[in-house]
Amino acid sequence: MSAVEAVESSAGWRSADNQTPTSVRVAVVLYGNSLADIWRCYRSLRQSVNAAVADPDTVLNSVDIRFGDCSDHPVLSPADVEALRAAGEAHCRVDYRWFGRNLGHSAGSNALAEGAPEDAVLFLNPDTYCSPLMLTRMLAAMRSPETVAVDARQIPCEHAKWYDPVTGVQSWASGACLLVRTPWFRDVGGFDAQTFPSYVNDVDLSWRLRLAGGTVAHAPGAVVFHDKRLDDKAGVRPTRIEFYAGLLGRLLLATRYDRPDIVAETIDIVGAHGNSEQKRAVAEFERLRDACLLPDPLPGAASVAEFIDGEYGRRRY
Repeated sequence: MSAVEAVESSAGWRSADNQTPTSVRVAVVLYGNSLADIWRCYRSLRQSVNAAVADPDTVLNSVDIRFGDCSDHPVLSPADVEALRAAGEAHCRVDYRWFGRNLGHSAGSNALAEGAPEDAVLFLNPDTYCSPLMLTRMLAAMRSPETVAVDARQIPCEHAKWYDPVTGVQSWASGACLLVRTPWFRDVGGFDAQTFPSYVNDVDLSWRLRLAGGTVAHAPGAVVFHDKRLDDKAGVRPTRIEFYAGLLGRLLLATRYDRPDIVAETIDIVGAHGNSEQKRAVAEFERLRDACLLPDPLPGAASVAEFIDGEYGRRRY
């Protein structure tokens, strides 16, 4: 153990075995969120933190909640930040940082996780509401030293991605509510903000963590409400930017994970059936390709990449 690690451990920030997380940094990237929504997220998170601290099997002793604001103007005033801090307990610190520009989810998350001495980082969307036992159960899912990332079950629209019903092992974990061991997050370089500023960044991070030898798991008992807009069939209604960024992200992901067949198939499908935003994404991909700006394929990518029926892994239903 280095001198820095010894100090961190004695301060209660790091676990003695560097396996079972006893401290967590929470990273919440804001963009134009209302004060009411921020408080809704924070109150539920605080309750989940308090339940984890009170659980004798969790041994959580320190939580650092950091809000990073990508909005054009600060959404929290100094008085708002002080009110958030005053509402917390001694084991729960709160910090707020206005970036002054829109960094995107990846760069904003990386900035909030930078230099974290805590054992794990919880990346949490501000439009979520944590169940009281969410954090407790996510930490329980990380007791196995091989498990380096865990995501929660989202309601009302649960991901259809497959996971092992016993171990929770899965292809990738959603960044809306994602707990990652800090050393692993740092060792793989965090989110790739250049290639995936906001969309598909969680799939890429998950696959790079697996490529490095870690296991990515799902914790179905850890529940988080994710406030998504639904259509008349109770499906998630994508926005214009999701059509564009999601499709561009898919093409870049297939390039990085050495699947030119998926690239060609996707471009053909968009050419025949895509909307204007998806066709704009294909045009941007082709511009990047012509300029030699596409990511290089990762060595061994085929061992972790799962492109199945338009998804990034098997489906449960």
